[in-house]
Amino acid sequence: SLPRKREMLRAIARASQLLPRGARSLCMTEGVAIDKVSRVYTCKVKDDPSAYKMDLAMDEYLTAMAEQVPGYDGAARLVCKSEWDYKLIVKFADLHSLKGYMSDHHERLNAAYLPAIKSLAVQGEVKQQNFVYDDIE
Repeated sequence: SLPRKREMLRAIARASQLLPRGARSLCMTEGVAIDKVSRVYTCKVKDDPSAYKMDLAMDEYLTAMAEQVPGYDGAARLVCKSEWDYKLIVKFADLHSLKGYMSDHHERLNAAYLPAIKSLAVQGEVKQQNFVYDDIE
């Protein structure tokens, strides 16, 4: 039946999103090799409704990133529902792309979107930090 075929196609699409793309093991070389990089926003939210509102605020920010920032390579979100820790991992294709974001877009985009994000964070505290990012096999 047509509804069953649609459901099967949706299941295949969801499963394909779970497959690692460009994954590798941790110990490729001595030291930490830089391939992809990320900027991580970390905060606490009060509760589930606050986490949902944070998702909406972050979605606006990520839409601007996708439209304006060369080398933006997607994002991931983590929420701990027992401690209400909230993390947004903004991925960049390479170090050059992150450096371009930091020098050409970071200040402007933070000015536009960070006030709304901070208003949803517990005590208005949002930590930002850069990381090497790897998908691991």
